Amino acid sequence: MIGEPSSRPCGCIDVHHHHGTPEFAQFMADTPSDRIFPPNTWRVEEALADMDESGVRTAILSQFPPYHLATAARRKALARDLNEAAARHATDHPGRFGLFTSLPLPSIDDCLEEIEYGFDVLGADGVAISTSIDGKWLGDPYFTPLWEELNRRKAVVYTHPYTPACCCGLVPEIPEYIIEYATDTTRTIGSLIWSGTTERFPDIKFIFSHGGGTMPFLIERFLAGTAVEVVPGITTKGKSPPFVPPQPSKGILHELRRMYYDTAQCSNPIALRALRDTVLPSQILFGSDYWYRTSVETVRGLDSAQVFTGPELEMVKNRNASRLFESWPGSEILSKMAARTAP
Repeated sequence: MIGEPSSRPCGCIDVHHHHGTPEFAQFMADTPSDRIFPPNTWRVEEALADMDESGVRTAILSQFPPYHLATAARRKALARDLNEAAARHATDHPGRFGLFTSLPLPSIDDCLEEIEYGFDVLGADGVAISTSIDGKWLGDPYFTPLWEELNRRKAVVYTHPYTPACCCGLVPEIPEYIIEYATDTTRTIGSLIWSGTTERFPDIKFIFSHGGGTMPFLIERFLAGTAVEVVPGITTKGKSPPFVPPQPSKGILHELRRMYYDTAQCSNPIALRALRDTVLPSQILFGSDYWYRTSVETVRGLDSAQVFTGPELEMVKNRNASRLFESWPGSEILSKMAARTAP
């Protein structure tokens, strides 16, 4: 669904933009939860105004059905409602919105059905999946049928953290998203690599939220039993045995550097320097975390951090995502949606 609006200059492509629907908002309002969910106040006009102010050309919409709060049937209905709403926004505002298909986990069959509908009917740009579900991280064999199908489609898989049941309320004074979100992203990166999932399904393009969580700061632990030049000219040695996790054939750093990471909630010089040195600028994508944060704030943070050169900043804001999504023909997708929604 990514397209170039003819009347607008080339700008940022936001891969981390949360939207909502009235049905989703009502469900959350009616459902008590011990976890943190924002009030669903997403409005297309407000989103476009924020995008225009910051120079965001396209925002790829995503949202996650509340897995632990709803029945399987309700999760399926909420996912479909969110996906069709995102597709309508993309049709109504050509080139401004894309879609990461929401998946009604944990039902694998329902997810496969929604993947087919999202790609073949709605023309999605990828899928959105949580970093864990029911105590399983993404390298667990449970997810194999999804990876088989998504690898076949050479799909983009955008991941977003979700606090597992083990780690809710560990420190009562601290909401889960402050610490646990970044930690769960790190867990699932390790799970995918050390289970061999990234090697078995090499055509999946994974995106990790929030700069890859705490992964850049744990690089020595990820390199366990090996030593490489993460920064040219400086050897970084991983932790020695007795515990050395299974090593990918081309090494941990190779696997980390072929995946993608967004700038949501980490557009500051401390996090960006660590991320840039660990995974290289070519793998970093613009992400705002709208509506938790604005794209205006994120652009300001990226520009003022002084971490990237001018060409690198252009890569992060636009060129990396354009390269990642170049196989998705927006005009064909829009034609499909127009035909679907015609009276």
